[in-house]
Amino acid sequence: MREIALPDFIGESEHGMIVMVSALEDELEPLFQRFNRGEKVPYRFGWQLVPIDGQNYLVTLDLNWDGGHEVAIGFTPEMWDILPAVRHKDLTVITDWDLVGQETRISPSKALVIRQAYRGFDELIRQVAQVVPPLQGSHPGEELEKLQEILAGCVDPGQLH
Repeated sequence: MREIALPDFIGESEHGMIVMVSALEDELEPLFQRFNRGEKVPYRFGWQLVPIDGQNYLVTLDLNWDGGHEVAIGFTPEMWDILPAVRHKDLTVITDWDLVGQETRISPSKALVIRQAYRGFDELIRQVAQVVPPLQGSHPGEELEKLQEILAGCVDPGQLH
């Protein structure tokens, strides 16, 4: 199983959502150094539903970039309520506690700013829908039902067909 880092802090500012993940400092530092040198580094991201055991799940934000390796940020059910804000704001991933609470925009050389981070929610809601029906007999629990409701408000209905 791959390693999934959980956020130390999730916050919202007028500029966007901030996810502080100190556990990814070593993995993201080379990327931040490239940004600092002025490189335009193409990156990819996707949202996944990851089973932890029979009834518990994480939502992960998987990140990959040219010359790097994939990292995953995990969001527990208690964190899923932030997903609707991602629909309307950029998502900024940082690894340095000193950047939390800064009044000005965070320098791109110290952060990964994901614009339109909600792209991929349509695939995530499909993943949730595939899990829920087969488990009806054993009831998947309120967590996945809650996630379906949250994501339904984040995805344009036309994207689901």
